[in-house]
Amino acid sequence: MRTSTLQDRMKLALEKSGLSKTDLWKGCGVSSGTVTAWFKGPNQTISGINLMNACKILGVNPEWLATGIGEMHEDLHQLSSEHFLKSDLMESSIEIYSKQPHSPIKSINFDLDWVESRLPNHQSENLNIVFVTNDSMFPTFKAGDFVIVDSSIHRFTHDGIYLIESSAGIFIKRIHKNMDGSLLIKSDNSTFGSETIFEHQSSDFKIIGKVNLSWPEKSLT
Repeated sequence: MRTSTLQDRMKLALEKSGLSKTDLWKGCGVSSGTVTAWFKGPNQTISGINLMNACKILGVNPEWLATGIGEMHEDLHQLSSEHFLKSDLMESSIEIYSKQPHSPIKSINFDLDWVESRLPNHQSENLNIVFVTNDSMFPTFKAGDFVIVDSSIHRFTHDGIYLIESSAGIFIKRIHKNMDGSLLIKSDNSTFGSETIFEHQSSDFKIIGKVNLSWPEKSLT
């Protein structure tokens, strides 16, 4: 089923669920004005934690609600599966949440079969779900996206996107190795700066994982 606008899909999902807009905004943990905006105009969008919260409350497929593509109830990333990928790496990761009805989601549970089909060479116990909090990696990621990080990787292996830690905090950055052996650490968003370091000489730099997958899905090259 494909419905043209978020407004149309929201109205249909709410009607099928038997819930009210009040149930939706309370369940999603957002203001009533935010929910009202989802029902207005042809250009409204929904993503990230708001998307997942709304899908949990309405019982619909995230891809369908966000884009209109796919089946309304065909949830490829099953929020109701018994096989969950749990994340407890750090404060910025997403932890497993209680199953209280109509409560805001504080976790995202990806079906392990889906994860393993895309990351067949990774051990599930090393994988963690991390919430993207800003647009420093835009357009690759934007605030509200989720990434799956392999926390068994603590050294630079090859050019790619890593989860790193310094005295300033925890960041998702792209790392490229220069010909002199130094590492160029940069954002995909050109408005953010870059830095060059030598990994073995820097005490204020630590790789705590490598980003291997994202939701919504996109190329990480």
